[in-house]
Amino acid sequence: MLFYFSDADNPQHRKGEGAVPARKKIHKEDILEAAVRVVREQGASALSVRNIAKELHVSTQPLYSEFENFDSLKEELLLFARQKYIQIHPHRYKDFGLALLHFAKDEKELFKFIFIRSRDKEKQIEDVNYDLTIKLLSENLEMDTGSAKELHKKMQYYTYAMAVMIATGYRNISEDEMDRELTDIFKIMLRHYKQIDNEEECDHWLERGRDLPE
Repeated sequence: MLFYFSDADNPQHRKGEGAVPARKKIHKEDILEAAVRVVREQGASALSVRNIAKELHVSTQPLYSEFENFDSLKEELLLFARQKYIQIHPHRYKDFGLALLHFAKDEKELFKFIFIRSRDKEKQIEDVNYDLTIKLLSENLEMDTGSAKELHKKMQYYTYAMAVMIATGYRNISEDEMDRELTDIFKIMLRHYKQIDNEEECDHWLERGRDLPE
């Protein structure tokens, strides 16, 4: 849906703060991108219909033509941000974890908006990479689906903890340390779920996890 508004609707125009186009198209994606900028630059506490409209240089009316209310806008924003900034097409299992850690490092405010908030009254949003992750783990490591899910869950616990420390400034973790930590914890998980008792076999399955099938 497109919403057209006249320059009379624009507060900046009424105040004489500069010329604006007489008519402008506002798409839903424009609104979501503007909301991302608000969170990125000012933090999640600044997210509001008024601030998003200000970022777009429009009145609040176009936003309410696309979204029923602020809660529905926020819900779509969460999905939009996850799909745009976190969903990946990996070459290694480790890429899933590294993508989250890089997101926490490069987009601290967006990470906190998505992952560090109260969710008591909120529908849980599924991991956008989950189905592909489990499929690749199961196929490449020759594991049953249940074991692959359990292994991945344990890796998630560890990776999310690292990501929170990065996003909140508790730890400044280098690229080398990210890579090393994920490798070390993955080897521990491999030994447990594959029942490995020697280093050579562990390295074999570790290598299998590095090169994922197309």
